[in-house]
Amino acid sequence: MKRMFGLLLVLLIVTPAFGTTTFASNTVKATVTGSSTYFDGEEKSSHGFNIAGSNYFNLRDLARNFSGTPSQFDITWNQKNKAIEIVTGKAYTAQGTEDSLYFSPGRTYAAALSTSKVMVDGVLQSIKAYTIEGNNYFQLRDLAGKIPFELSYNSQQNQLVMSSRTPDNAYRVAVSSETKGNAESSYFPRWKSTVSSYLVNNSDGTVSVVEAGSNITIDTYNTRNELTATQKIAYELPLFGGFYSGKQYNYIAFGQENREENDSKEVIRIVRYDKSFKRIDSVSITGGQSYTVVPFDAGSGRMAESGNTLVFHTSRTRYTTEDKLNHQSQLTIIVNTSNMTVTNDLGRFQENHVSHSFDQYVLFDGSSQVLVDHGDAYPRSVVLHKGDGTSYNEVDLFKIPGETGANATGVSIGGVEMSSSSYIVAMNSVDHSLVKDYTSYEMVGLKSDQRDIILNVLPRTSMDSTSVHTITLAKYVGTDRIASIPKLVRISDEQMMVLWQEFDKENHPGDVKYVLIDGKGKAVGNIQSIKYFMLSECNPVVSGGKVVWYTNSHGSQMFYTIPMKGV
Repeated sequence: MKRMFGLLLVLLIVTPAFGTTTFASNTVKATVTGSSTYFDGEEKSSHGFNIAGSNYFNLRDLARNFSGTPSQFDITWNQKNKAIEIVTGKAYTAQGTEDSLYFSPGRTYAAALSTSKVMVDGVLQSIKAYTIEGNNYFQLRDLAGKIPFELSYNSQQNQLVMSSRTPDNAYRVAVSSETKGNAESSYFPRWKSTVSSYLVNNSDGTVSVVEAGSNITIDTYNTRNELTATQKIAYELPLFGGFYSGKQYNYIAFGQENREENDSKEVIRIVRYDKSFKRIDSVSITGGQSYTVVPFDAGSGRMAESGNTLVFHTSRTRYTTEDKLNHQSQLTIIVNTSNMTVTNDLGRFQENHVSHSFDQYVLFDGSSQVLVDHGDAYPRSVVLHKGDGTSYNEVDLFKIPGETGANATGVSIGGVEMSSSSYIVAMNSVDHSLVKDYTSYEMVGLKSDQRDIILNVLPRTSMDSTSVHTITLAKYVGTDRIASIPKLVRISDEQMMVLWQEFDKENHPGDVKYVLIDGKGKAVGNIQSIKYFMLSECNPVVSGGKVVWYTNSHGSQMFYTIPMKGV
């Protein structure tokens, strides 16, 4: 795709002709344009013409398609100056007659030069315009610079591509292959799925985007957000189970189904790579070892390391039991990386058993594993286990009402971190007092699945549920907004950031919200808002003095950053 500077691409803006004067002697022929039009990577229907080899488009189409983006604008009539006025940064006010416009592709139309005046934010502008059948059309290049928005043309596919202005501290970046959307939504799944989007803060100041699609793609960016290297890794088994960037090595988990319950069949393989993603070795887990029918099922799966110990805390559907069912539970795999061997029992019921486990997190506190699961049955809680792989202490961080095994729980975990004093779990939750019943599919009695943003904080010195402190950071139940599952970013031993995305009840994204918290989960300062940012499945990292994440949306990839200076 190439930039369009000075090419034959001119945009027509259509508005009611507010007393337009035209010159009949300047009438030229216009035909409906044959180019497809894309706004922020998504094809949209719009009214366009070709005049003397240049393309012209409807202004109200632009306003409608850019509404809700950094390039949004409204169109008004400035009575004092007798001019059409573009008001940038304001949501577009639609007109009732817009959908009635129709132009035949096979017909020739008369286009006359227009003397309509145009103002942008109160300043009179000189923009060339035409009138076709009583509507005004203006030059695209001029508008792109004044609203502003980005403009390009894909000559191979005959696509006119318009992209909204990049917000401050955000960067649209090149990608090596087609991206898959990963933006957050206001929908809360009953259980999680494997995380497929990762951002790695490299030791040389670069960052790498690691994505699991048809293969594993690693795109590396320098400090100027330029794509500098690309690698692709083929799947060794059909299923992707997770990625982890350790201190010295990278790890990828692959898996395959074992519905025949073959004890000798490999169901999980954890592959070790060096930091350049050169394969070193691997360790395999069989169906007989782990009672696994479907690895990684209905869970997320995460890894952590301490010295030569790697823990992969994931999920599985188990072998058929006496009740003729295949039950799902967590699966915790402990690997000695000095010789890549599994060191713990992977049987049907591990010491830290959670069933069903719909989300899994792991970190190390010294040599002790700290495991957090979202359980709907045994136990029905957000539960923390701390131990050494042989024995664990169990603490219910957030008990979930309802019948054992009802998949609808009304809670979702977003992050688990450790400060110098506490274990902190960021999550959201409905108001459970409003729920009449919990089933496998719904929470009966709730009019809207709105959830408050909360923290559950457990002192590191206590393994007692009575020591858990629940903090509500932001209330959304009963409002006109919905908050996404929150993110939790560790900045230091005594400082973390909690982020979430707001939505309206039609799932239209609003502001990203964030607040700093101290090591005990207490908010430090007020909740901040950022317009036009989008959170994603990717968990943010701290790099170059900024909190950074990336989001794929409508075929493009954007880096979003929050500078830590002054935060």
